Amino acid sequence: MAVIRIHLEAESVVSGTITITTVTNIVPTVRRYTATVVLGNILGGTTTIPATSFTGDNGAAIPAGGLTVPTSSGYYNVFVNGALQRSGLTTLSTTSLIIGTALLVGANIVVEVVNFTSSATSTSTNDIAVTTTITD
Repeated sequence: MAVIRIHLEAESVVSGTITITTVTNIVPTVRRYTATVVLGNILGGTTTIPATSFTGDNGAAIPAGGLTVPTSSGYYNVFVNGALQRSGLTTLSTTSLIIGTALLVGANIVVEVVNFTSSATSTSTNDIAVTTTITD
């Protein structure tokens, strides 16, 4: 019994476009805290202000451990008597602000913490056509 084999060639052509639309949302969240340096905040050459010494933007007292710290995409600024302090001079945690120098009693401290939340949505649409030609 003989086997019949068919040998055909196929060629396909893909044409068209793909359109991708991306919408990105970035939302900042800003928290500001205010405190006044008192004698008990100064020890040696360092000023440590506990969270409970701060008030928020609304004037409410901040509880222990209640300070907001920056996320990996955020940052914070510290102002002493209205002057922005350089980076590396301060350390902010949820429990306190540590300033690497002895400040004067009565100095006004403002901490501004900015965090960002982001989201992105992509949608793709295509207008693709495939044409296949078969020949022997």
